[in-house]
Amino acid sequence: MLSVRGFYCYPEFILDRGYTFSIMWGGAPPPMRYRGLDHPPAAPETITVAEPDEVIQPLSAGPTTAHFTTFTVLDPQPLLDATWGGELPQFDRLTYADPELCTGFAALHLGLTKGVDHKTLRSKFAALLQKLVRRHATPPGAATEPHRPPALRTVRQILRERMDSNIGLDELAAVAGCSRHHLVRSFRQAYGVPPHRYRTLLRLASARALLAQGLPAAEVAARSGYFDQSQLNRHFREAFGVSAGAYARAVQ
Repeated sequence: MLSVRGFYCYPEFILDRGYTFSIMWGGAPPPMRYRGLDHPPAAPETITVAEPDEVIQPLSAGPTTAHFTTFTVLDPQPLLDATWGGELPQFDRLTYADPELCTGFAALHLGLTKGVDHKTLRSKFAALLQKLVRRHATPPGAATEPHRPPALRTVRQILRERMDSNIGLDELAAVAGCSRHHLVRSFRQAYGVPPHRYRTLLRLASARALLAQGLPAAEVAARSGYFDQSQLNRHFREAFGVSAGAYARAVQ
């Protein structure tokens, strides 16, 4: 369980390998592009639910005055529902109006800041997640995404599994059964960015998660598909405004 600030702070980014829940309290968040679709700004007392490996892009430039608290679930166990055979649920929408759940997550965040016993907080967090799933999730496989045909989902899976490889567009286009141009255009429409940018964002997300776990930058670079630590630092600074080392020191 992790509480952070700054869900909308980057021009575009891909979520770490976990579910992210943001509670919106007020201010002026930008409209977002998520799963290749445009979404209006989140209203107060709503929960934003974003699934792993999805790209989020603010649709307006400049600083935001939004007020929110974000929880990232890296261990999906609290989200499992026995009635669905122990599979992870799906969330069809990006935002859900639920003042009661917002109040519960806000109280949880207050407990974190006041040093409440972590065992108690974990129990409350699991109960809130189960309530979120029962109210707003759909059974695995129930949601359909017509703008993401099977061929594109296969391409994305390959990019995930071979994140550290330099896969060419020709190979991906052959998998998708289309031309390179059509693949780039279709993948951008489905996921918000073209394939090579999606792979870059996957690598950045992987690097960010590994740095937060305390791994040395050189090892992170190797495990995330970078040639060396220098290349990792250059890409990390371009994306987040700080070096990989500075980020690691800030989150540990």
